Amino acid sequence: MNIKSLVEADNIAYKINGNKLFHNISFSVKKGEALHISGPNGSGKSTLIRIILGITKQIKGSIYHSKSIDISYLGHKNALKNYLSVSDNLMLQGLSNDNELNNLLVLLGLKKFLDVTVANLSYGQQKKLALLRIFLNKSNLIVLDEPFVGLDSDAQDIVEKFLINEINLGKALVYTSHIKSNIDSKILNLK
Repeated sequence: MNIKSLVEADNIAYKINGNKLFHNISFSVKKGEALHISGPNGSGKSTLIRIILGITKQIKGSIYHSKSIDISYLGHKNALKNYLSVSDNLMLQGLSNDNELNNLLVLLGLKKFLDVTVANLSYGQQKKLALLRIFLNKSNLIVLDEPFVGLDSDAQDIVEKFLINEINLGKALVYTSHIKSNIDSKILNLK
């Protein structure tokens, strides 16, 4: 493994029901870099993310993580408690006392919804609430599965600028997206 890489894959492969999803995939991601995993639906983007996270095991090849790796992850499902309020979800996630939280709630237009049950929010509002975990992360690797889906163009711009700033601060980013962004990224296309 390259000493500077936070995560590195060497010829990994994965099959579903005997069918090859992808094979011979190699990449590395260092601090200050972004990797955009692209490809059509069903090409294995989310599966590759799960392999990077160690949730799913590849059938071939090796994946290495730096000993100093600390990951913040948000999948395409928002992982919120729909029956709780916005405020309760923030407390449950341990974000309630973060000094930056109030500014982010205002920026994302969520401040006036603190007492609203998450189930009563629009999908875009729920996505913004879920993204607060990423905005308040203390990790050195951010992993996102379709971070721009469900967001209006203003919110997409906010997320994009945030991620670019995190990369400029020396963090690494691995993400999937069908929505074009201006994040300077290495491209891994799963066909």
